[in-house]
Amino acid sequence: MIHRDLSPELIQTLVSQIRDAEYILVGAGAGLSADAGYDYLESAEFLRRYPYLERVGVHCRYHSIGFEWPTRSMEWAFYARHLEQDLYGAPPHPEPYVYLRELTDHADRWVFTSNADDLFCRLGFDPARIWTVQGTFSNLQCQRPCCADVWESRPYVERLLPCIDLNTGELIDHSVVPLCPRCGGDMMLNVRGGSWFVERPYEGQRSAFQGWLRKAVRGRLLVIEIGAGFNTPSVIRWPCEAIAAKHHGVHLIRINPQHPKTRFPIGERATVVAMRASLVLSAVATRG
Repeated sequence: MIHRDLSPELIQTLVSQIRDAEYILVGAGAGLSADAGYDYLESAEFLRRYPYLERVGVHCRYHSIGFEWPTRSMEWAFYARHLEQDLYGAPPHPEPYVYLRELTDHADRWVFTSNADDLFCRLGFDPARIWTVQGTFSNLQCQRPCCADVWESRPYVERLLPCIDLNTGELIDHSVVPLCPRCGGDMMLNVRGGSWFVERPYEGQRSAFQGWLRKAVRGRLLVIEIGAGFNTPSVIRWPCEAIAAKHHGVHLIRINPQHPKTRFPIGERATVVAMRASLVLSAVATRG
């Protein structure tokens, strides 16, 4: 059954399921960050901030992923401003993350997310219990890569920002373009996009998460999957479903307004809500 409105009965069911959980796995996709104000498909505000990108065919954040930039200067001018806003600035609407943290603080909790914006860390979740599967904007890597090292992005961003021409979207000083400290080659954000992705910084997260999961499935485990659609369903969406399908003591809560249906046969152990996370979490937090 797919719930499309927040009846008092549904809210109470969600409250009880969360409150009774001994272990909670939060599986979060782009929809949760969109509710916090980082909507990668929004274009009007994006083009007000970056009007010069319309002429090269970038109309929203999502278009920048894998985009072949005309120049390295324009590429790094964009990424510097993008990280300044989405990584180092305050999220416009932090409430969904805050509600989620408060609702699940009582449980032995892990976060499993494809979002690279570090919002879970920034809004109070334990950094030691977050697996950022797709990497993080906080790190840069060699584009080749020549090694398995990564470097903090903030110092590079701080050098880039004063050198951006806001009329053209280009750098006025090309010497600040990030270069690999090891080989002098081009750098890129340390986010997954192909075989060049430097995985090593996240191997400890993965190992710790897998150890926790082996323990959690033997207890009262609740999987709360939010905003994970079909751009990369194998990263968050399908693994969350598979955990519930494989282990009969596990319950799944899916919050997804556009793609609520489950793929695996979970039956009554799945509570599916086809609404935005901000509305659902607010209602549950208020009742809880």
